Order: sequence, then structure tokens, then C-alpha cells
Amino acid sequence: MADHRAGASTQERNPWAAVRRTLAAMASAIVVINGIAAIVIETLQPYDGQLPSWVFPALNGILVATALLATIVTRVMAMQKLNDWLRTYLPLLAPEGKPNQ
Repeated sequence: MADHRAGASTQERNPWAAVRRTLAAMASAIVVINGIAAIVIETLQPYDGQLPSWVFPALNGILVATALLATIVTRVMAMQKLNDWLRTYLPLLAPEGKPNQ
């Protein structure tokens, strides 16, 4: 089979676009998880169940920290030198997603 690598991957050519996509995905996850937490609170009200007041700030702090970590990892994974190393030594993790054949 022919090698279809024509230079850098899209992630390598546009690393900040990859970071923006990761941030958008994490922001939507924050909205969804907060929605689920609101549903849980509504469900617990008839049973006199309450969540402590620190739950929402803690949940959102964890989500923001996770989003920041994900964007940092995304940016690092878009580095040309790292991807060249991955292509050589760990082709399954390379941007192309499969080893050269």
C-alpha cells in the first residue's frame, strides 16, 4: 500500500484549532453534567434528599481542571517532534492512527 502521509497531520498544521475543539467538547460536557446534577437534585426533593452546598462548585472545579488538562494534552500531542517520535516508535498513537505498512 502507498504511504498516504503528505507531510504534517491536520492537528500539527492547526494545533490551536485542535485545542479549540477540545475546549468546545469539554464545555459541552460541563453543561451536560450540570444538567444531570440538576435533574438529580429535582429527583431527590420529594424524598427530602439534599446535596451539600459544596457539590456544584466542587463538580465545576473538577470539570474545569479536567478541561484545562485535556487542552494541555491536546496541544502537546499536536507538536511536530512528538508526532515524529510517535510515528517512529509508537505508530498506533500517531495522528494517522495506524502503523505504516
